[in-house]
Amino acid sequence: MSPCHSHGELLGGYVLGALEPSEMEEMRRHVAGCRTCGPEARRLGVLPALLDTVEPAEVPPPTASPELEDAILDRFVRERPPARPPRRWPRVAAVAAAVGVAALVLAIAFLPTGDGEDSGSYATARLAAVGAGSDARATASVHAVPAGTKVTLAARGLDSRGGAYEVWCVRVNGDWVSGGSFRASVDGHAQADLTAAVKPGDYHVIVVTRADRSSDGAGHGTAVLRGELRY
Repeated sequence: MSPCHSHGELLGGYVLGALEPSEMEEMRRHVAGCRTCGPEARRLGVLPALLDTVEPAEVPPPTASPELEDAILDRFVRERPPARPPRRWPRVAAVAAAVGVAALVLAIAFLPTGDGEDSGSYATARLAAVGAGSDARATASVHAVPAGTKVTLAARGLDSRGGAYEVWCVRVNGDWVSGGSFRASVDGHAQADLTAAVKPGDYHVIVVTRADRSSDGAGHGTAVLRGELRY
């Protein structure tokens, strides 16, 4: 926000009173003597009063197209940004909900659409719904780990009332190897990291089933998603 290299990133939180007490005190001293942050803080001083007039309910979230959701899912399994320590910005969140969400969607819409893979995955797959009447879909990337293969899955359009789902790696000889189970959120989305005891080249198909096996544990459940790996 401010071109000040040492404290510019804290200026917005300072104006909104959203910093920790120690940071607020540090910023008060800094703003008093900084030729950049001082005028900028005075210029932004009207923001708290403006935020008090914002009604989040009046700003409905944008509706993403299926194509955009696919791009988001695909990007999720290819690139995960490193976790950063959280900073509490209670009122900044209100700004993002009111005026920033459209810009975020536009930024996601222009994500690269190439087929480049991150260095950790050896194959990827796009999973489509099995059978008619479902718009479920998913993307997956697979990584070699000591126990076999880690499957990173991101899905949408699942029935959250359907209980648990299970991921299977289908070997070339027809054997199904389970990677474990997961559940969908109330909006039908799911993100899961699962591990299956298979190695690269052992399998070429990933299947997601509804975990409705019989009481003796036989069978694989009802297939809901299926896709072939791209090595």
